[in-house]
Amino acid sequence: MKDFWQKIKKPIIALAPMAGYTDCAYRQLVKAICNDIICFTEFTSADGIAFGSKKTISQVEFNKEKESPLVAQIFGKHPQNFQKAAKFLEEEIGVAAIDINMGCPAKKVFSSDHGAAMLKNPALAAEIVAATNEATKLAVSIKIRVGIDKIDPDVIINFCQKMEKAGAALITLHGRTAKQMYTGLANWEIMYEIKKNVNIP
Repeated sequence: MKDFWQKIKKPIIALAPMAGYTDCAYRQLVKAICNDIICFTEFTSADGIAFGSKKTISQVEFNKEKESPLVAQIFGKHPQNFQKAAKFLEEEIGVAAIDINMGCPAKKVFSSDHGAAMLKNPALAAEIVAATNEATKLAVSIKIRVGIDKIDPDVIINFCQKMEKAGAALITLHGRTAKQMYTGLANWEIMYEIKKNVNIP
């Protein structure tokens, strides 16, 4: 439900969503080693779920006995498809929460205005969060980076405040810019500043 993240014991231990890796078998293996871990699905298309793609839907199907609670991570840029996907994930799949990816820096993702490209369009990002939040009783969270090619504290703090206002229940921060990809050092200072300026985990 909406208070999912508030009820999880701290510190939160989570298996990051990784395309091509965090499938059903891998998640079960991880849960067998550490049952307290919160698993995420692979990076999954909201459009694919909305249009009923069997291949896409197979990415969010799971073994409730062995994998719960499971968080579905979805991406896209069309609010109406996020609404359809959210309803499906709650009513047909039975996930515990929904996470929206606004942090993937991969070129083919970014160039199609998905993932970290959402940082360029705060209004659309907020619309997506609000639409998803209104469509489901589940908690809706987001994953973001701290910037596109540079870190501007005012810009990223304002972005996070907009997401909170739109209904985000939690923000996962990757302390690198999209341009950095997975190289260089994470910027912890800006993460502390963001935390000071929002009221959600």
